Amino acid sequence: MFGYRARIGYISPSVIELNAYDFYRIVPKGVGMIGVACMVGGWKEDAYKQALAQVENCAKELSRRFCDFIIHGGAPLVLSQGKGFEASLIEKLQTITGVPCTTSIVAAMDAFRDLSTSRLAVVDPYPPDLNEKMVRYLKEWSFDVASVVSLGTTFTESSVASIGDIYRAAKKAVKEAGNATGIFIPCANFPVVDVIEDIETDLGLPVISNITSQLYVAFKAIGMREKIEGYGKLMRLL
Repeated sequence: MFGYRARIGYISPSVIELNAYDFYRIVPKGVGMIGVACMVGGWKEDAYKQALAQVENCAKELSRRFCDFIIHGGAPLVLSQGKGFEASLIEKLQTITGVPCTTSIVAAMDAFRDLSTSRLAVVDPYPPDLNEKMVRYLKEWSFDVASVVSLGTTFTESSVASIGDIYRAAKKAVKEAGNATGIFIPCANFPVVDVIEDIETDLGLPVISNITSQLYVAFKAIGMREKIEGYGKLMRLL
């Protein structure tokens, strides 16, 4: 039976591509994804607002699908709106769906806290203006972004970025940060899952990625305590 242990609703920021592939590589048997998309058109303010306008309808659809937990993906959509927006969004999602919910940037910050990580080396595909927003947002929550290394891909090219480039960017970010306590690799459509363990082993720091932080928070909320190997320290905390 599909999702007999847990049914995780997922509001994807754009097309459901790597997020579904990575989800099923990581989750234990019996866990299923029910995905919808709000179709953000790019890393631009008007695109964020258009996509956020679709979130309520996405949540209403998931409310009919017997989900145990719901993830709103896409950190840029939320952090671009400033501190405080995340709380109102999660409250709205939980009111509509009647189940626990999170959004990407909140899941990441929950993971930072559980890993005692406050000084971050960041690797992502984002443009400079979006990285500036992210740095400001995290600072308001008392997290220090010590370095940012962007691969600078276009919005639609992030999923085909080289894992070798991501690995090397992580090494560069850690070196530039000086004394980082964790490596943050956001973006729902960024192929980081294959190199999380390599980065952690070689650099000695935990990696907090988009999908692992979301699943970590979801599994904690629904009481799934199965240790998951191969995808970083965070998943092993379960």
